[in-house]
Amino acid sequence: MWNSICRWAAGLFLLGVSVVVADEVVDDADKVDGLVFREPFSGLSASEIESKLIVFLITDEDPFQWTKAKLDKADKSRLGGGPDVWCGPNFRRSFQKLFVERPDLKDRCIAQRVVAGLPANLTADVARSLPPRAITAICDGQYRLLHFSVGVPEPDDLIQMIEDAEENKTLLQLHPDDPAAIGKAVLDRANKRVQRVYQETLERLAEPMSWDESLAVDDAWVSKYARFVSSLNPSYLFDVRLRFELSDTSDLVRLLVLEQHCETRRDWCDSLAPYIVGRPMRSILNPLVDTTWGIPAVLEINKEDHDEILRWFSSRRENSYVVLAIKPTYLDRDITWPPPNISRNPLAKRSWNELETAMSHHPFRSVSAEELAVVLREHDEMSISLLAPTRARYVIFEPEKKKLTVIRESDFPGKFINRLETK
Repeated sequence: MWNSICRWAAGLFLLGVSVVVADEVVDDADKVDGLVFREPFSGLSASEIESKLIVFLITDEDPFQWTKAKLDKADKSRLGGGPDVWCGPNFRRSFQKLFVERPDLKDRCIAQRVVAGLPANLTADVARSLPPRAITAICDGQYRLLHFSVGVPEPDDLIQMIEDAEENKTLLQLHPDDPAAIGKAVLDRANKRVQRVYQETLERLAEPMSWDESLAVDDAWVSKYARFVSSLNPSYLFDVRLRFELSDTSDLVRLLVLEQHCETRRDWCDSLAPYIVGRPMRSILNPLVDTTWGIPAVLEINKEDHDEILRWFSSRRENSYVVLAIKPTYLDRDITWPPPNISRNPLAKRSWNELETAMSHHPFRSVSAEELAVVLREHDEMSISLLAPTRARYVIFEPEKKKLTVIRESDFPGKFINRLETK
């Protein structure tokens, strides 16, 4: 149910529900007395590693546009203000109010902004249509996740987040080699806070999720975590339907607006915390964003970060049919693909398995949405719509042609097989 709603939301994001969000350019995007702004994952001094908390503000805007805006800002010949994320003014205002109420927290935090949404070349250059999203996360000086929240925090939210982060930091120091002790302590706290519907889910899922011997993040752990989120999401939907009188998917836009406030998903975040506290932020950032928003995260966009796939693509693009299979979101990776052929439509006589066999005779590779976005940008390829009207599964590049063939989950595979078999 939740995965279907996420895909419906993604389609709505691209098809044009009218929700206007102004692009704001401000002169003081990096100015709050008592709060330092740094580039994501920048180096820290020894004293900062020991004493500072790193507050990440993560938004779903276009990372290509954000990077370009930052480069423009760095151009000393450019006049005017610098770039800001959509919720930047509210984020800074919350910290300003926090420091009035709690002057002891001044100079304790370093803010780092991350833009992780789909770039324009994966939305067919269609402008934003749904309300924007944000995640706030707090790490220690070693960039280990201490706490996270969905939404833009108010001063009271920041106080609770910082207090929880400090408590979790102490747990990491007390149990440096015992993830189970850390997780169980955070779980005990969560059970005292969250509503009964979450408590019942946590009790049922605690054993399958279990505890790891280390806090490392690998593919196996991410898959397990994504399944845990999928199992928790029905409890969240039940919760918000009762609290906000949501009736069906037509209320999705309203829910996304509500999720801009930390209170909406607080129990959901507290329920996930036992399994992610202490894990390296660099490794967990992508799956955290992906499983929270239900859309792929695009984070690493430098050409150098994708050198191998770019060289592979460049060596084949001009002279061959090239097929890129697009990995789905983490929440959907347990769904069987290719699907069985159960359609009675005469056009569907040939199956997805046959299509994959035909594609395998050409240069074929699976890529993430992030890798696809960089490939399209670096080779000046046409933009595609990744998620609408249904999710794209494959992109075919034909030699000497700029127009791409996008194969979606709703397509009949047979219409593409003959073309590939004769090439």
